[in-house]
Amino acid sequence: MNARIDAAPHADRHLLLVDDDPQILKALSTFFTRQGYSVAQAETGAAGIQAYRQRTADLVILDLVLPDMTGIAVLEQLRKYDATVVMLTGEGDIPTAVRAMQMGAENFLAKPPDIPHLTAIVERAIEKSDLRRENQRLLRFVPTTRKRVIRGVATAVLLVAAGAVGLVVGGMGPKPGTAPRIAPTNQPINTPSPARPDTFPFVPGSPPSSAPAPSRR
Repeated sequence: MNARIDAAPHADRHLLLVDDDPQILKALSTFFTRQGYSVAQAETGAAGIQAYRQRTADLVILDLVLPDMTGIAVLEQLRKYDATVVMLTGEGDIPTAVRAMQMGAENFLAKPPDIPHLTAIVERAIEKSDLRRENQRLLRFVPTTRKRVIRGVATAVLLVAAGAVGLVVGGMGPKPGTAPRIAPTNQPINTPSPARPDTFPFVPGSPPSSAPAPSRR
């Protein structure tokens, strides 16, 4: 527990330690505080759940055996809030460890934990949690296949409706005018007689008339 690790800035990271062993709480709290983490402590399962509700932790280090409830029960409650949890146990119960992993625990370590190993697990778990939350945030902006299909159908319906409205509005406009029909008549059509060359006015190109001009009185 006295291994020395180079300090790293983690001022924006919050850890929650849930353990009924005061020595474990003190040792882990001192170590991670020196690493720059903000650390909260709880000695019972109920206190741990309440502490997480008051301030969401980036990671919870949870003991399997607690005085008021099992660590598995605490894990089940914390997972409802999408908490990232690393389990600790002094018993080395493999079936319980498997169950905890199936319930969403990031890792399972025997007590007392190897500090360099625990530090690596904590940092890896926080990075994984950050990536998961970022992916969830991005997925809210990416339309699913179902959403794309619904949008496509809605667009097609709107286009069809717009075309139908255009046809209706166009049909209400003025109709093109039609020429009036002329009633038929039985009267013969008079064809004008061709002009005679000896009458006035003379037809251009006709020879002069040989008839004597009328005398003037």
